[in-house]
Amino acid sequence: MAHAYGTVPAGAPKQPEKFTLRIPDQEIADFKKLVELSKIGPDTYYNQQEDRRFGVTRKWLINAKQTWLKYDWRKTEDRINSFPNFKAKVNQKDLGTTEVHFAALFSSKKDALPIIFMHGWPGSFLEFLPMLDLLLKKYTPETLPYHVIVPSLTGYGLSASSAPVDKELALDQVAGVMHQLMIDLGFGNGYAAQGGDVGSFMARLMSASFQECKAVHLNMLYPGSDDTGSVDVLTAQELQRTQKMLKWRSTGMSYALEHGLRPATIGLVLSASPISLLAWIGEKYLEWVDDRYPLQLETILDLVSLYWFTSTFPRSVYPYRPLAESISSGSQMLIPTSKETRLGYSLFPNEVSFMPKAWAEAVYPNLKFYRTHEKTPNDGHFAALEQPELFLEDVEEFFKMVRATSKI
Repeated sequence: MAHAYGTVPAGAPKQPEKFTLRIPDQEIADFKKLVELSKIGPDTYYNQQEDRRFGVTRKWLINAKQTWLKYDWRKTEDRINSFPNFKAKVNQKDLGTTEVHFAALFSSKKDALPIIFMHGWPGSFLEFLPMLDLLLKKYTPETLPYHVIVPSLTGYGLSASSAPVDKELALDQVAGVMHQLMIDLGFGNGYAAQGGDVGSFMARLMSASFQECKAVHLNMLYPGSDDTGSVDVLTAQELQRTQKMLKWRSTGMSYALEHGLRPATIGLVLSASPISLLAWIGEKYLEWVDDRYPLQLETILDLVSLYWFTSTFPRSVYPYRPLAESISSGSQMLIPTSKETRLGYSLFPNEVSFMPKAWAEAVYPNLKFYRTHEKTPNDGHFAALEQPELFLEDVEEFFKMVRATSKI
């Protein structure tokens, strides 16, 4: 039966194919056997520290393994398939034709605002499913003010297999793929972009490269070398947060160096065992959220299972190549960003990287929205997943503000 929100707007230059996810039974059986047979390392001083200052604990990994053995992937698959899903052939000048997966809620309103929501690492389009649920409860196809496009970035999730093997992916190329997807769907008169983590890089690059990208909302604003200002203009809270960010950069970025400098090795290692993948990725889903309100283990297993079944990890580390090079050279990674495009920024306190308001206002003259969620519980790097209500509230408020002053 056709989904009420699954009709691509009339006039789209290209029609994507409807897609239903179904992992073969044998792959699920093989996965279960690998989890069952995977050995967990011995007790050490390091993996017994409950504060996780050395990484995940052995106790957590043992419990996660036991839970994973009873885990029902088909339940997650059914949830994914409850939304309209598509695959599209997208042409990008450097990559040629590449296949992109996306989930979507299409509106029947002629003036609906197209918005592309982009995830990061170790994320996927699954992060935005709670937001899609909220939109389904709040609107009908006739009242939905947006066309909501939630892609799997090239090399990730259900777009993982589209990563080339004869060349290295670059951030600007993938930003070009995401832009072309929006054009192919009929949004050549203008669209908006939203992103966190790697998705924030994509949104910023799209704003700098394509005039059709009219507005950008971010929940991570990574400061480059030219974006930092005087600490004298910071509030006490911003100064404390800046010090926390600098500490994280000195103690919490070893994974980024491994991704960026030795992607072949870590890619092969984590492709050999689901438990190894869970330890590596699970660490981030524990560390980058508010400890008082951790993500449910089942949610973490959903996210890691998708990475496993789609062989995402070795194909998803390309964004860390330029980041690792900048870290190694003692500089900051530069992300081209339009100074003319209207910008909104939501800061959730546990975000690992941020830009103070005074710095952001100095660098981005078209910053129209800056909100800090000071007292929010369970707020961190994965805003759409952790706080979908607040996340959506910010997104809607910003884009409503943008539309009130423009023709987008």
